[in-house]
Amino acid sequence: MLFAGSINTFALDEYSSEDYQDYVRGCNNPKYPMLKNDVNTDTINAGIIDIQSNGDISLSEDVFIALDKGRVKANSATYLQNQNTIKNINNGSIYYANNYFNFLNGSLNKKSEIVELINGSTYLRERNLLINYGSLSGNLGKTLEFKNASLSSCRNNDDGWNIEAEIINIDQIKKRGHIKNFRLEIFNKTIIKFPHIPFPATTKRLSGFLEPELNFTSDGLDLFLPYFYVISKKSDITVAPRIINDRGTGLETNLRYLSNVNHDSPNFFDVLFLPKDKKLKKNFIKNNYDRWAFRLKEDRSFSIFKTSINWGKSSDPLVFLDLPSSITNIANQRDHYLPQTVSIRMILKNFSMNILREGYQSLNPFMNSSFIKKPEVSLNYINYGSIFSYFLKADYVNFDTDKNKDLFFYTNKNIKLGKRLTSKIGAEIQYSLKNMDISIKATMLHKKYNLSQTDQREKLTSIPSFKIKISSLFGKISGESASFITPEIEYARTNYKDQSKDPIFDLHQRSFSNLNLNNGYFYGKDRIPDTEFFIGKLKWLKKIDKSKRLNIQLIKKNELKPSKVLNAMLVNPIDGDNQAGFNLAFETPNIDAYLEANYSQKRNTLNFGKTGLQITIPKTKLSISRNFLRNIPVLDSNNKINFAELSLERTMTRGFKLISGISKDLNSKKNLETYFGFGYENCCLAFKLYASDKRFSKYNLLNFQTTQFYNNDWERMISVENKSRINFDFELKGLTGGNKRLNRFFSNNFLNL
Repeated sequence: MLFAGSINTFALDEYSSEDYQDYVRGCNNPKYPMLKNDVNTDTINAGIIDIQSNGDISLSEDVFIALDKGRVKANSATYLQNQNTIKNINNGSIYYANNYFNFLNGSLNKKSEIVELINGSTYLRERNLLINYGSLSGNLGKTLEFKNASLSSCRNNDDGWNIEAEIINIDQIKKRGHIKNFRLEIFNKTIIKFPHIPFPATTKRLSGFLEPELNFTSDGLDLFLPYFYVISKKSDITVAPRIINDRGTGLETNLRYLSNVNHDSPNFFDVLFLPKDKKLKKNFIKNNYDRWAFRLKEDRSFSIFKTSINWGKSSDPLVFLDLPSSITNIANQRDHYLPQTVSIRMILKNFSMNILREGYQSLNPFMNSSFIKKPEVSLNYINYGSIFSYFLKADYVNFDTDKNKDLFFYTNKNIKLGKRLTSKIGAEIQYSLKNMDISIKATMLHKKYNLSQTDQREKLTSIPSFKIKISSLFGKISGESASFITPEIEYARTNYKDQSKDPIFDLHQRSFSNLNLNNGYFYGKDRIPDTEFFIGKLKWLKKIDKSKRLNIQLIKKNELKPSKVLNAMLVNPIDGDNQAGFNLAFETPNIDAYLEANYSQKRNTLNFGKTGLQITIPKTKLSISRNFLRNIPVLDSNNKINFAELSLERTMTRGFKLISGISKDLNSKKNLETYFGFGYENCCLAFKLYASDKRFSKYNLLNFQTTQFYNNDWERMISVENKSRINFDFELKGLTGGNKRLNRFFSNNFLNL
């Protein structure tokens, strides 16, 4: 059990906010409201006041004595003026700094604030803790010692937790507490007895141990023991020893700090280290079985300059598959690469310059190397006008390679390197003609390569393109309802230039959807396909009322000729295609539905389809989705992605909650992931049991040069990545820090559980 303040809220987050405090400490106790302290500190009132000869004042019946930070109420008391002490306080109540102290009898020195109380209860507002005690001694606002005490944040201990202790010490200056010789009861059942335990006496950040994270996984017991250290108001660090039964013992750290540009997203430096992985040694033959990874992410701003660092590296591609973590933020189990990028950018009114070093470490063990941009220098000038706009862009890149020496398999040594210079000049005219908006855009792209290890002479390639778009908007508004229709037609043409002898450095295919039919086939500039096509779109948006909407879009694209550039890259050329697309979205308070599809008329094939339905009724949410994608036959890739997902959330009576879900690969008929969670939460107690099983789909990720050797290794990789995990979390509100995993569970956010 760990009892420092939670790391789940960062240095400058509002710990004083009511929402956060209510979550950490539990529900507010209406018996102890906050009071205004607006009376003079010398005020003394009572039904009967008797001033004795020695100056002492005897008070009885509705006694009221003001304090600097509160007041004293009692049936009777004696005020010693010479000692500034209130003694013989019977059936008293002290309100001090928003905390309550009720007791049978006691005494208080107004100046030193030394207090001695017998048989009472204390309510500490910041953590919503109620302490019953036999005796209390100490200084208000400084240190308090409770003897023969019980502690809880629950209004009813039958529905939560309670601690019976011999001694409870609270240091209100250091904001820490200690409990000695105690037993913990949950639902009136004794769970544990222990001689000593610390806990935080504040909702603010404190250095100290945090709650442990306990998981039962396919690698056996997986235990984190994190320690949290507050460095400053803008920085903190978490250090977590980790024990994995089948792999060994390691260490993880998470350093967070704020800079002048990212108060909403802190910078971080995370490190993961597991020496001598026993399971890796069993599965693979390597010279080094140490597993490690790190990542630094930092953004800063200096006047007109902005700098960014996003740099990660790992010992091998499988480290994140084998060692998923909730402490570090380096990568998750299904990331494909680690970024290794540093940039500096200058931004003026119309001009910007960016100098970049960009690279990536592949987390796919079959990809042995990747290109590095070192450096890339980009210059951009844009001048916007109400009718006429133009831009000039220049980009210089020196491509190198970063060979990963820790890969398990194939290494390709025949890679061309070199430099690429591109420039792009463009202009756009936009104007309105009655109910139509017309846009005419023309660009000219120039590119030149200077390759190493080749006798190929530099050649300048110039590729012009042209696009015209005509659109309109018709609408009708009536009360809360509204209807809008947007027709649009577009013609685009890019001229053909032979680029077959140009290298391919940073080319990759765009994801395919109805919304980017006119954005081209590729990212990057190594292949600019020659295209000529018409696109027609018709969009209808209907707002029925504040909570109901309907959105329908029809799309038709006709390619006027086949692309010579694309066909030069394919073994089997393809003709120009005609495609039809459809989008539908419907939203109501209880039903959300969407449908998206794209159909190739010439190939008589569904390129992709997505559909989903979410039904929300009281205490229940059901979600169903289906996704299908067949790649356009570029680079001879015939992969299909075809999977379905089903999830259920059910809130039951008395604070119980159930979640479950499944994601299934319909091609291989294999479950990608299944999960089940059961939790309970009330004002003072929360716990969760969560089980998941993740699998990897058997897609052919080697789009070319596939051999049986690779396929066998891929089968072995699949078996390595199959991960099962059972996680248990609990929280005693008011005693332990807020648990982010529990918070996500009860807030219907399960993506990263």
